[in-house]
This record gives sequence, structure tokens and C-alpha cells, in this order.
Amino acid sequence: MKQLIYPIVLVITALGVGFGLSYYSLEQGRELTATHYGVWSGWPELGTAQIDPYARAHLARQGMLPLGKGEGVRFFAQKDTNGDALSGRCEYSVRGHMPNHALWTIQVRDPGTNQVFGHAESGQMQFSSDGAFDLAIAPKVKPGNWVNTDGLGRIELLLTLYDTNAFTNLGSEEIELPQVQLEAC
Repeated sequence: MKQLIYPIVLVITALGVGFGLSYYSLEQGRELTATHYGVWSGWPELGTAQIDPYARAHLARQGMLPLGKGEGVRFFAQKDTNGDALSGRCEYSVRGHMPNHALWTIQVRDPGTNQVFGHAESGQMQFSSDGAFDLAIAPKVKPGNWVNTDGLGRIELLLTLYDTNAFTNLGSEEIELPQVQLEAC
């Protein structure tokens, strides 16, 4: 009887671990193979032959189509520069410069459902004289550039840079994406 139970327990354990790791890599595996630029993470190699299977599976599970290499690149932020999870109840400032681009957007989304609650785009932003921008992401109205998060719980930011060549040299330390600073909570 022992000879029969041991293989069954072994197979059940192996299947459980295999399915569990697969589920994790599809649901939370974005960070496994992502490239990080500050608080932003993403896959600049999407739309090329070098895309890894984890990134491909994660995007398929999310229902997102990858942009081609020449079309653009997407980055996600779920934490601020302090390492705390983003919350729609708090006020954040997204500030800095964008790398070489023709157009960019920042969306505020629910990380569980991917529903978009607000967005800002480069064509409608106010910029300082040096080309930097400051975008308030807050539940209450702010002067200047502002995206409303009133009534939202946990949020994530999706930054999409269209028609950019800034990421042709992956791993370049010169590339800086905007900072996500907590202002008040």
C-alpha cells in the first residue's frame, strides 16, 4: 500500500507546485523578468523576437496587446518612491522629464481589473521652461495638471511612451523616468 500512496502523493504535490507557480507567474509575475527604471517596471523588448514567455503570458492574461518596438513601450508603477503601494486616497506628484518621445500618456488604473479611471497625455500637459512636468494624482482638485482618484482604493499607473527610440540600448543608466512622490495621505 505504501508503494501506491507515495507516487500518488508525489504526483499531486508536483502538480500543485507546478500549477501554483504558473498561476503566480501569470498573476504577479510582472516583476520576474521586467526591466526597472526607478518605480517603473516594464518590458522594453515587447514587440520583438526577444520577448520572454513570462511577459507574453502575463500580457495575454491581462488582455493587452504589446506595442511593436517602433510603436512604443509601456511601464507600470504600483509603488511610490518610498516603496509604499499607491492608493487613490493619497496625493501623489508624478514629476520629471520623459525620454525621447513623440507622445506619452499616463493612466490611473485598478490593478485588479485593469479598469482605467483617469489619464493625462503629453498634448494637454503644462510644462516648465526646462521641459519638465508635474502631474498631481489626487482625490481632490489640484491646480495645474491633475488626475482624479476620488473613491479609489489601490491604484497603479500605466505610462505609455509612443514612437520612442529611448530604449534601444536596454540597461542604459542614462534613462530616467518620472518620479512618483507621496505628497499627503
